[in-house]
Amino acid sequence: MADEENKPQFKTTHEVLEEDELLRTLSRVAREAKPLQPLWGNFLYKKAITSVIGDPGAGKTTMAYELTGTLCKGEPYLDILADEQIKVLIMDFESADSLVASRATFIFDTFDLPNLWIYNSPNYYFPQVMELTGKFCIKNSINLIIVDNQTMAFATRDENDNAEAAKQMRMLRQFVNWTNCSMILFHHTSKANLVGTRKGTGAFARARLADICINMNLLYENDTDIVYLEMVKNRFSTEDKMLWYLKKVDGKFIRIDPPLGITIKSEVNTMIYKAQVDILAILKNGVTPANGMKFQEIQKKMVERGYSETWADHGLRRLLQQNRVYRPLYGYWASVDNLVVEQLEQDNER
Repeated sequence: MADEENKPQFKTTHEVLEEDELLRTLSRVAREAKPLQPLWGNFLYKKAITSVIGDPGAGKTTMAYELTGTLCKGEPYLDILADEQIKVLIMDFESADSLVASRATFIFDTFDLPNLWIYNSPNYYFPQVMELTGKFCIKNSINLIIVDNQTMAFATRDENDNAEAAKQMRMLRQFVNWTNCSMILFHHTSKANLVGTRKGTGAFARARLADICINMNLLYENDTDIVYLEMVKNRFSTEDKMLWYLKKVDGKFIRIDPPLGITIKSEVNTMIYKAQVDILAILKNGVTPANGMKFQEIQKKMVERGYSETWADHGLRRLLQQNRVYRPLYGYWASVDNLVVEQLEQDNER
């Protein structure tokens, strides 16, 4: 019975129509919409798929292990802390045990990471282990899944078939919705090595159906030690186009300034993530949800915490994009979490 309860539940069209869930007013959609749940900066969200497309030899797998290992230890990666304790499952469809252990030696400096699990069996594709993996993720509160890489995870008949690609992405979407995880999906570049969302090999449906697309580009064709990360698609934020320049040193990536002659600078200011956390803390500290807090009061409290006056506006706009704050009255702001608590209290009174 417990196994049956953990299976993803899919309703028939007849059941959905009978329950009046298919056609809703805009106000109802807004009322029932849950806030986004960021896991790491503007790049990982729960129930969302982040596609990372990299040139051959760029270090996609290295980055997968480095990012997850660092966050699992509670440390910031690229100066950004995770929003909660990370528990990760790396589904490595390319590496044998010896290679996994070798990478861990270089990257983690320890094998004692109890909140990191590895799947690297060469005997099954993702669809064959989806149900088993989903139950495992729910049981162990996994919140981040790494799939490396997309080509090896599926027995794809025709990589250029959009219908087949869409079916694969729909399966991954069902998986993250079921498990409430964030997923990083690594993918190879096309032979033509196109730019933007067309960089990945095969059907365009993969990039179209991902929530976030990050390109991992080699800066110089014959040098695999220096890469730059470029945000080419983000459904949750319109900022942060050029992310970081990274250099591989002793098997790890370190941030570097743009090399000599490169005029495009990194646009990421990691202070925005700290500002968002502080704004939410201010709004949750004794605020009456019905009234919220005046913008000027938020601004004042942010200045007391060491920010300039513009950070209150910048942080609130980011949080509004994520549906984590709302405006109960003109000039006032409140946390969506406060609204949820208020609604629960009203329901209990009834």
